[in-house]
Amino acid sequence: MTKLNTLEIQNFRHIENQTIEFGKYLTIITGLNGTGKSSILGWIAQLCDYKAKDLTILDTFFKEDYKNVFKFCPENDYEKEYEVTFNYTSSGSLLEERKQIATRYAVKTEKSPERYRTDFDGRGKALDHPVIYLGLKRLIPLATENKILTFDSTISAKYSITYSNLIREIFVLINDKVNPQPVKSTNKKLLAIQTETYGHLGNSAGQDNISQIISALISFEILKDKKKEEFKGGIILIDELDSTLYAASQCKLIDVLFRYARKLDIQIIFTTHSIEILEHLNNKLGNETKVNYFNLVDGKVKNTLNPSIEYVKRKIKNEVSETAKIEKINFVCEDEVAQYFTRNLINNSDLKKIINIEKGPFADGTIVSMAESNHVILKKVYFVLDGDVKEKFKNKKTPPRTVFLPSNTRPETIFYTFVKNLSDEDEFWDDENNFTKLTCFNNYTNDGKGTHKSWFVDSINKRNFGVGYAKIINRWKKDNAYEVEAFLNDKRKIL
Repeated sequence: MTKLNTLEIQNFRHIENQTIEFGKYLTIITGLNGTGKSSILGWIAQLCDYKAKDLTILDTFFKEDYKNVFKFCPENDYEKEYEVTFNYTSSGSLLEERKQIATRYAVKTEKSPERYRTDFDGRGKALDHPVIYLGLKRLIPLATENKILTFDSTISAKYSITYSNLIREIFVLINDKVNPQPVKSTNKKLLAIQTETYGHLGNSAGQDNISQIISALISFEILKDKKKEEFKGGIILIDELDSTLYAASQCKLIDVLFRYARKLDIQIIFTTHSIEILEHLNNKLGNETKVNYFNLVDGKVKNTLNPSIEYVKRKIKNEVSETAKIEKINFVCEDEVAQYFTRNLINNSDLKKIINIEKGPFADGTIVSMAESNHVILKKVYFVLDGDVKEKFKNKKTPPRTVFLPSNTRPETIFYTFVKNLSDEDEFWDDENNFTKLTCFNNYTNDGKGTHKSWFVDSINKRNFGVGYAKIINRWKKDNAYEVEAFLNDKRKIL
């Protein structure tokens, strides 16, 4: 199969030195008006000069006339040379670069005006590859044409059914029986939609547009069926793909194009400004599908390959990005002590920006029951349980969205035991103000029930434990870095 890989353009109008990359199946060219998007399709059409006499379903050749893809300006385009280099592969092997250079060409007759054309390697040598070019002429409504005729077509029943099925798929609400009606006018040939209630004159601009695109797909399907092993692929070029189509049909059309590009192993290259199409393709970007976004920087075109959909939407709408609002995840703790402990543990971590810590108080066992509940109002609530609750789940599964504070005891006991075992000369103490182990544990020398809680909230101790108990918690963290990281990782896992 022959596949276009890249197109390098030097000094063509606003394009000074840019590279366009082609997807294996779909290539999207989008961006600001006046950046040369349609010209890219013209260069590709001129690259291809299919030598065989095979005809499309509309009895036209698989090539495009120069006059239909380019109009050069005598004042700004003449007397200039543009270098356009295509890189492509054929049968899996990289071929040498094919250069397409625009040169001035004078027609030596008095009646013909001086015109412009392009040559390949200076010898008029093009790529022997089938192409169908669907330019903006296809969007001229039939109702505005002066001369419209129907003509006989040799389309078989098989492909008539294909046409009908694709029309139904893209225009989701069409229920009528659909037949293709060959029509030609001053500006185009197409298979128009014919139903039991209307014919080609009743076709909308959107139906007209889709009919021509489907005709191109069927033409390549017929060519592949005819050529069999000799078929080397082909290219369909579509300017302003989304024109005349509402959003749902745009997305349905993209699905059809991607499916047929893979089925026929052809490349489909189109321009668009449709945010709906770009969003729909966002998860398909890669080797098979590529987006080239054309922007103007200091008056020159700059191509950005596969930009984020947010970037493209801002550019197309000409809007400045708003600071993203983060909806924090709520974690509920048993009481104020657990709340302060949890907040301190997540300080200076990646979790601080996305987590909000709330507190009880809850009666004994209430928060555990909430964590185990499947009630709908608790589906988005996460829980932090004290370490002493771990024993309850020793032989059964931990509730979802639940983490345990470090150790196997309640927070007050953790700090009571930790501080009691500190050296009298530890940095934690403040001898100058006589906050020592002796004064800290005055009246709290036994380990009876409630002792640790009372000790922790004692007015003297609380004043010396720091705002939000930061001093005592930070001292504990210094000696227990492993437990801190384990707690953070448990949170990350459930998020």
